[in-house]
Amino acid sequence: MWKTIRENPRAVAYAVLMHLVLLALLVFNLDWTPKTSRTGGETVPIQAELIDQRRLEVIEQRKRQAEQEVKQKAEAERKQKAEREAKQEAEAERKQKAEQEAKQKAEAERKQKAALEAKQKAEAERKRKAELAARKKAEAERKQKAELEAKKKVEAERKRKAELEAKQKAEAERKRQAELAAKQKAEAEAALQAQIAAEQAQLEEQRVQSALGEFIGYIADKVERNWLRPAGSPKGLRCKVNVKVIPGGDVASARVVESSGDPVFDRSAENAVLRASPLPMPKDAAIARHFRDFNFNFEPY
Repeated sequence: MWKTIRENPRAVAYAVLMHLVLLALLVFNLDWTPKTSRTGGETVPIQAELIDQRRLEVIEQRKRQAEQEVKQKAEAERKQKAEREAKQEAEAERKQKAEQEAKQKAEAERKQKAALEAKQKAEAERKRKAELAARKKAEAERKQKAELEAKKKVEAERKRKAELEAKQKAEAERKRQAELAAKQKAEAEAALQAQIAAEQAQLEEQRVQSALGEFIGYIADKVERNWLRPAGSPKGLRCKVNVKVIPGGDVASARVVESSGDPVFDRSAENAVLRASPLPMPKDAAIARHFRDFNFNFEPY
């Protein structure tokens, strides 16, 4: 029974529905109206009325027909399902067979292709070996020819180099002699120029030193004029001051580089240099450049 329900749920539903319909017909065809009878002048209610036998037979017949129809419909659906499953199975078998045939065909084609490729590969290998042998032979002939040509070329190059070396040697000797003569001449000229330059430098140095001494004196005088002796500073103190100036003689900085031992005196010397700005400078630019950064001894009277 449960197997039937699982296989034909729609048919079972039809059967249940049909039973409900028959039950409804049975209920509505019953006569539930109380009947009365008179006995000795009194009315007695009759509790039930027997169902008409004919109606019951009709209902029973309809019930059997409904059940028969449900069974027939279920059987038809079962057959339809069986046919559908058989058709699906046949289709699956057909597909499997087609796939197998396609696979076999593809395998045959693959083998045929592989055989063709192997044949082509063998033919290509044969051609490659033949070409390789031909190239080796041609290469051997080319090498032999090249070696012969190279040998001839080496011999010709050797002769050419020997001739060239002889020419170069003769040219080198000529050049060496010429260079030696030119060197001796240049050395003589250089010595003369060096002597002249040394003499000029000595003269210039003397001129510069003379100018430096002269203008250092001018600078020292101007600085001393602008110096204010610190109170209590003893006489005889001296210090060395580094002075940096810009073109025109303006003082950029003044710094004691050798102290007198008295910080107050040292600061007064630096201040005196700053107050003396601009310092007297020579007009000759070659000499004036020596005063861009110079030291001088500050030793006031």
